[in-house]
Amino acid sequence: MTAPVPSAPAGLSRLAVRGVLWQALSFAFGRGLTLVATIVLARLLTPAEFGLVGLALVFVTFAEYVTDLGVAQALVYFERDERLQDGALVLCAATGAVLAGAGLLAAPSVAAFFGTAEVEPMFRVLSAALLVSALRQVPVALLRRALAFRRVLLTELSRTVVQGVVSIALAATGAGAWAIVWGYVAGGAACTVAAWVLCDYRPGFRFARALTPPLTRRLLGYGGPAAGQALLAALIFDVDYLIVGSVLGAEALGVYTLAFRLPQVAIIGVFAVLSSVAFPMFSRARADPARLRRGYLTSVRLQCAYGVAAGVGLFMVSPMVVPVVFGPQWAAAAVPLEALALYAAARALGAGAIDVYKGIGRPELGVAVALVRLALLVPALLLAASHGGIDAVAWTQAALALAFAAGMQSVAARIVGLGTADLGRAVRPALALAGGIGVGAGAVRWGLTGPEGLRLVAAVVAGAAAGLVVLWRVDADFLHESRALLAAGRGGSAVAT
Repeated sequence: MTAPVPSAPAGLSRLAVRGVLWQALSFAFGRGLTLVATIVLARLLTPAEFGLVGLALVFVTFAEYVTDLGVAQALVYFERDERLQDGALVLCAATGAVLAGAGLLAAPSVAAFFGTAEVEPMFRVLSAALLVSALRQVPVALLRRALAFRRVLLTELSRTVVQGVVSIALAATGAGAWAIVWGYVAGGAACTVAAWVLCDYRPGFRFARALTPPLTRRLLGYGGPAAGQALLAALIFDVDYLIVGSVLGAEALGVYTLAFRLPQVAIIGVFAVLSSVAFPMFSRARADPARLRRGYLTSVRLQCAYGVAAGVGLFMVSPMVVPVVFGPQWAAAAVPLEALALYAAARALGAGAIDVYKGIGRPELGVAVALVRLALLVPALLLAASHGGIDAVAWTQAALALAFAAGMQSVAARIVGLGTADLGRAVRPALALAGGIGVGAGAVRWGLTGPEGLRLVAAVVAGAAAGLVVLWRVDADFLHESRALLAAGRGGSAVAT
C-alpha cells in the first residue's frame, strides 16, 4: 500500500534553493569544462568528424532516455522502499542489456540508413555503453530523491572531467572522430562508478523477490508514462540531428551540432539544473496546493529570467562568437547559432511545465503534449532541411518551440490553479532583461567596427549593463528576491541521503 504523502516541510523552499545552488555549481564546473573541451576539439577536428560521431550518437541518445523504463523517476516520486529499489535496479539492468544487444545487431542498418560505413563500429561501441548508463539510474535517482545534490555534483563532474580529458588526449594524438566516442564511453563509466560509491543503497541478494507482479505494476504504472514522455522529449529535442544527418550528411550535421553546443551548454543545460531540483520539490509539495503554486511561479521566474536573457544575448553576439571561439572554419555555424539561441530562449518560456506534470503524478500529460509536438515538428523539419538547409532547420525549431512553450505553460497553470496574469508577472523580469540586453548588445553589433574579439567583449558588457538597468526600472523586486533566495540557500544545513 502506498504511504500517505507528507505535507511539505517548512524548510522546503530553503532546501530547494540549496539544491539549485549545488546543481548550479555542478553546471558551472561541468558545463564550463564541456565548453573548454568543445573549443579544443573544434580546433583539432573537422566538421565532418564532428558530424560522423553525431550520426553514431543519434539513435544511442534516444535509447539512453529509456534505459530505466522510467522506474528511476518512480523512485523519486514514491517513498523509499528497499523492494522498490531492488525491482528498479533489475528492470534498469535488463532494459540496458536489451538495448545494448539491439544496438549491436542494428549497427549495420544504422550505417546503411546514413549511407556511411564508418558509423557501424562507432555505433556498436556506443550501444554497449547503454548497459553502463542503465546501471547508474537507480543510485542517481536515490541521491536526487534525498536532495543530496552535492553528491550528484560529484557524479556529474566525474563524467565531464573524464570525458573531456580522454577526448582531447586522443584527438591530439590523431584519433579523429574516435576521440569523441571513447571519451563518451569513459565519461559514462566514470559517472556510474561515482554514483554507486556516493549512494548508500546496496542491492545485496534480494533479487528473488525483487520483481513481484504488484511491485512491477507499481513501478511501471508511474514509470511507463514518464519513460514515454522522456523518449518523446528526446525525439523532439534530438530529431533535428537525425533529419539533418540523413538529409544533409555528416558535414552539415557537424556544423549544426557545433552551432547547438553553445545554447545547449550555456542555456538549455541550466534547465536541467533547475528541473533536477524542481521535480522532487514539486513531488514533496503536491499535498499543499498553495506551496506548489508558489514554488512553480518561482521556478518560472528564475528559468525565464535566465534563459530568455541569455538566449537574446547569445543571438546578438553570435556573428562574433563563432570566429573568435571556434575559428573561421566554422563560419557556417553563425546563422544556425542565432536561431538556436532564440530557440533556447523559447524553451525557457516553457520550462518547468513537465516537472509539474510529473510532480503531481500525471506524467501522461507530458506524453500527450509531446505527441502533438512531435507530429508537427517532424514534417516541418523535413521540409526545412530539404529546401533551406541547416539555417532553415534552426529557425523552424525556434518558431515551434515558442508556440509550444505557451501551450505547455497554459496547461500547467490550469493544473496548479494559476491565471494568465500570474504567469505574466512571472515572465516580466525575463522580458525586461531581454529588452535591455537586446538594445545594449545590438548597439555594439550593428554600430561598432573593429576586431571581432573586441566587439564581442564590448557587446557582452553593454548588453549586461543595459539589461540590469532596465530590470531595475521595471521589476526591482526580482533582484531583491534573488538575493533573498541566495541568502536562504546559504543558510540551511546539509541534506543527508
